[in-house]
Amino acid sequence: MPSERMENETEVILKERHFRDLLIQLPEGVGITDLNENLIFVNKEFASMLGYEPHELVGKNLREFVTEGDLETVHTETSKRRFGVSSVYNLRMIRKDGGKIVVKVSGVPRRDDQDNVIGTMAVVSDITIEKEREFELLKLYGAIEASPTSVVITDCEGTIEYVNPKFSELTGYSYEEAMGKNPRVLKSGKTSPEVYENLWRTIKSGEIWRGRFVNKKKNGELYWEDAWISPIRSGNGEITHFVAVKEDITRNVIAEEKLRNSHQDLELYASFLSHDMRNDLQVLMNHAEAALMLMDKDSRSFEYIEIVQAASERMVNLLDVFGRPAEEDQTDILQIIKKAKVQAEKTHSGLTVTIENSATNTRIQSARLIQMVFDNLFRNSAEFSTNGVQVRISLFQDDDMIRIEIHDDGPGVPDEIKPKLFTKGVSTTGGGYGLYLTRKVIEGYGGSIELVDRPGETGTAFKIKLPTKE
Repeated sequence: MPSERMENETEVILKERHFRDLLIQLPEGVGITDLNENLIFVNKEFASMLGYEPHELVGKNLREFVTEGDLETVHTETSKRRFGVSSVYNLRMIRKDGGKIVVKVSGVPRRDDQDNVIGTMAVVSDITIEKEREFELLKLYGAIEASPTSVVITDCEGTIEYVNPKFSELTGYSYEEAMGKNPRVLKSGKTSPEVYENLWRTIKSGEIWRGRFVNKKKNGELYWEDAWISPIRSGNGEITHFVAVKEDITRNVIAEEKLRNSHQDLELYASFLSHDMRNDLQVLMNHAEAALMLMDKDSRSFEYIEIVQAASERMVNLLDVFGRPAEEDQTDILQIIKKAKVQAEKTHSGLTVTIENSATNTRIQSARLIQMVFDNLFRNSAEFSTNGVQVRISLFQDDDMIRIEIHDDGPGVPDEIKPKLFTKGVSTTGGGYGLYLTRKVIEGYGGSIELVDRPGETGTAFKIKLPTKE
């Protein structure tokens, strides 16, 4: 009998030691409290989570290490324990270094020999990383749900497993209707089979495919969409799913088609206009030249006919500008200004233009319409002056820009016009499109134009900047 009693006592001792070793060595945190949340025991893992040694925590109150927002949770869960209820909950706890972690607590009642509840025993797990990942996934999910583009996820066979609300809004298929179907339900027959063959070949090889579909909604209406389809891989690199992000471009396609038709009409109209105007202008120039040969050079009529001839030549030059390819354009701004000067001085009697150049590079990026700019500025200077007018043009180099300053000694721009000088329809003589179009042309070539105030001086001054060509 004594030997049996000793064996039983040894078994109990072994069990107690084993349980204690388990609590101490367990790779999960373990904490034991009384009913007032005072820590009676913590293992090394739990203490390490908070950046402490176990002895630094024993005797402390749990509330000292819980964020203020979770104190009510501690009180509620401890109250459950008083009634012998176990529970699982999350707490945000404060580390010794001030950092915060999220822990999962699995708490059970701790009882004495009379089965009275005297506290809590809990296993504590650090789930901070999991919570951060969960938060990131929630953000991603929220972004996809709110996305203005359709998002479709399929398995590797093409069976739909997810669609976002935009997909349903666009196609007319609800989430429930789309689940388990294949995206081929959207096929309209307007997209060539080669597109689908290329799509599957690309994504099955692990590459991203981008293309355009003409698809059909549930109600039979056609729509166009740009699509990006890419594979989703598992941790070992195996393709498990495909995700498609698709943008509805129906309005753009329709607008492009209308614009294409408008361009065709405009090109046809421009061809007729160029042909007929060129012929009429050529007749006008020939007759003007013949008239000049028969007239006295000192007569007033000779001067008038010269102006008619110069204006006709200018119109032919403009037709040439619109009629030839952009790559053939002359891009030397100095030569363009000189050509405009000659034309302007012939067209407007009393106009004199002087040019000073200190720029080292006078070639600009593009110049197809630039001559129109100077034709318009010279014409304005001449038209707003009752007598002769002098225009001075200076060219300067500003790094990779050329700066052109234009000054005339005319009457200048009225103060009430200055703030809106380049606005469409603003003019002192009617029209109001010359400077508006001038600004549009210059800005279209990456440059700028501005009116320059010259206090105490008469006339008008402009500053133009254009990017130079390397």
